[in-house]
Amino acid sequence: MTLPFSDSYDTIDHASQPAKLASPLTTGLPAAWWPCIWGFASLVYAAFWMAESWRASRPFIGPTKLNYLTQDLFSLLLTVGGCYAFYWFFKRRWETLGIVLCVLLAAVAMTLQRF
Repeated sequence: MTLPFSDSYDTIDHASQPAKLASPLTTGLPAAWWPCIWGFASLVYAAFWMAESWRASRPFIGPTKLNYLTQDLFSLLLTVGGCYAFYWFFKRRWETLGIVLCVLLAAVAMTLQRF
């Protein structure tokens, strides 16, 4: 009795080999959810930013308070736009660096909001 062996590796079951390692940034969630996660994180950041602006503008009254909050809203839009630009610039080059720079830019902007 002879065993049917082949000289090629085409018949070997590749299921026993470890799967290609996935990006740690995308593990656990479907790929379609990641834009939602970034959007949710942006909304939470914006809520903290505007809450801080509201707290800082508490002593003002009327148009001065409105002007103060409008300036902070414009600064928030510039910060979120800058973070978005950093992320998309670095996404294809080095995604981890893009995320780190976004977080650092957001933290610095929140810290230096009214200096």
